[in-house]
Amino acid sequence: MHPILIELGRFRIYSYGFMLALSFFVGILIAAKRAEKQGLKPDIIYDLSIFLILGAVIGSRGLYIITHLDHFHSFIDIIALWQGGATYYGGLILAAAGAVVFLRIKKIAFLKIADICSLSIASGVFLTRIGCFLSGCCFGSPTECPLGVVFPPGSPAGYTYSGLHIHPTQLYSSFYGLVIFIALLLLEKKKSFDGYTFGFMLILYGIARFIVDIFRFYDESAVIWRGFVDNQFISVFLVAGGLSLLLIRGRKAKREKTRA
Repeated sequence: MHPILIELGRFRIYSYGFMLALSFFVGILIAAKRAEKQGLKPDIIYDLSIFLILGAVIGSRGLYIITHLDHFHSFIDIIALWQGGATYYGGLILAAAGAVVFLRIKKIAFLKIADICSLSIASGVFLTRIGCFLSGCCFGSPTECPLGVVFPPGSPAGYTYSGLHIHPTQLYSSFYGLVIFIALLLLEKKKSFDGYTFGFMLILYGIARFIVDIFRFYDESAVIWRGFVDNQFISVFLVAGGLSLLLIRGRKAKREKTRA
């Protein structure tokens, strides 16, 4: 674990903050390039990214605070993003809401942009979760499997499970982010309507997140029903939303093709 990537006197670059910033930078570049290939001006993505970044940061941090109130005792604790502590779904939901407002103002179809940005979301998961691992947050539960990792006492994971092997759920999440990225690239070759890539992204991410959350540590406050946590219920809604989107848009595309 390396929570501090670079330290020069009082100047510090934290691993989580660096990976978070890197994920935004890479994601914006990917989306801008994809937009240009589809005949859109990259400036649209650059302008939209302001809303997406604000929504992602505020939403992910806000939902984490709400579900971990006992971890925060001061204003500094709340704004200390560089120390890790964010709930991805909060960022995804608020960023999507901000995107809807922005795109309506610009009179641009949301699903067209959502398809463009879907690969950026996957790459963001891949990069950001590496930062989580380096910071020791978003960790898993104890395990005896060969993949188990012992975190140092100074980390959130090491404090909770001192000296115990635990699931490196951060790396599990990073891995499925990469898998989803590759899968979307392959699936997009058969794209026949706007919302296609975005729908599959929702389904794949929802399924992967639900499974990984089985091995992840959560406070009792996050458990809603029979051991299932709040994020798993959100995962179910994402999968259902992705399936509905594919079915509805797919049927509409077939009808339009038949009429033509």
